[in-house]
Amino acid sequence: MNAEDPQAVEAITAWLEDNIGPVREITKQDRWRPAWDAIVEGGNGTTPIYVRADRGKGLETRPISHEYAVLRLLERQGIPVPKIYGWCPQPEAIIMEGVSDHPFHGGADLDPDLHRIVQDYMAILADIHRIPLDTVAEAGIEIPTSTEDIALAYFGLAEKAYQAGKKQPEPLVEFLRQWVLGNIPDGRTQMCLLVADAPQFFHDEKTVTAIYDLEMAHVGDPMMELASVRVRDINEPIGEMPRLLERYVAAGGAPIDWQALDFHTVVSFLAVPMMTRSTMREKHPHPAFVEYLSWDLACSRAALEVLAEVSGLRLSEVEEIPSRKSSFTDAFVDMEAIAKELPEPEGLMREPPALSLARYLGRVDEIGAEIERLEREEAEALIGEKFSTLSQSEAALEQLVLKSGQERQSELIRLFHSRMMRRLQLLKGYPAPIVARGLGKTR
Repeated sequence: MNAEDPQAVEAITAWLEDNIGPVREITKQDRWRPAWDAIVEGGNGTTPIYVRADRGKGLETRPISHEYAVLRLLERQGIPVPKIYGWCPQPEAIIMEGVSDHPFHGGADLDPDLHRIVQDYMAILADIHRIPLDTVAEAGIEIPTSTEDIALAYFGLAEKAYQAGKKQPEPLVEFLRQWVLGNIPDGRTQMCLLVADAPQFFHDEKTVTAIYDLEMAHVGDPMMELASVRVRDINEPIGEMPRLLERYVAAGGAPIDWQALDFHTVVSFLAVPMMTRSTMREKHPHPAFVEYLSWDLACSRAALEVLAEVSGLRLSEVEEIPSRKSSFTDAFVDMEAIAKELPEPEGLMREPPALSLARYLGRVDEIGAEIERLEREEAEALIGEKFSTLSQSEAALEQLVLKSGQERQSELIRLFHSRMMRRLQLLKGYPAPIVARGLGKTR
């Protein structure tokens, strides 16, 4: 759906006026999901409203109706969520309270008061995990029926998106998929309702006032939830993970199974490139190409770092690639300078997407060819064969992974990690912690 579509705005306005009151203002948010802020008149004055719609074909991982069902369930269970006003059928959207409190976007590693609020959020997760599964099922949320289904519940969501969008060799994803499918934890039958993309919440500087962004919620192993918190930390720092785990357990959460937590951390990081890569190839113009790319590269890197930890493998430092000028450099410099004059976005975008793209393309001009040369040569050395193009070497590398990936695990972890560290150099200057922030410790 096009967030600028006047018919969508007209239909949403009509729903609001039919169900709440006259619309005094409706404004599109600057973000990668179509969403609007509205001011509606009601019986007791004006009411702030937030309208959350689906991303549209090629970008949505779950139907927005699923998130609506989860929100209604949590609301009934006394979990702090925005007040839900209802469901708009066309365009499909959740109509909810517009929350004016502070959204958590990291910083809890530096602010003790904010870290305490994240601890409170962990206690809320423990409350969610204790919601009876028969109540969850009554809300229309699927319940896994086997230990493998429990372990792979989140992986299954990513797998569906990945297989639907795979149109070229993906040796790194295939390597990590092999590891996941070959290392399912034994005997894990505990399951519960999971937020699965934690922690995302509003706060009033004292306590959590509402949790939000529940599109990935599902039933699975509680260790997957804790893994998602670890994933969040590389982009929106949460502070000391050990203290957060302690609070979760003290609040009645599941005991920590470290092996299962490592497994689900790999799954959670891997799910990001599995779900997002095809959107960057197929959705043009993409609403936030560089933001998605930062998730892809950094989460791939972090998944490999978890595997290195589990394997006791020491990873090597990757040297910075020297920049070089080309006959096209001046144009890229000019493009970035012009993009810097664009107005700052008002929503969740870190900067104007055109500026992010301009800077990224400038970096591609400076070091992109050298990155591709190194990737091809390293693949040739591993495979023992020469290739005329990078695409040929990628196809051969995927075949090697499929045939003997786990037998050559150490070599492949090192190779893929070096690749991700180099590719992240293309994002130099992008204002997101995920570009440089490494994997946090759990204990």
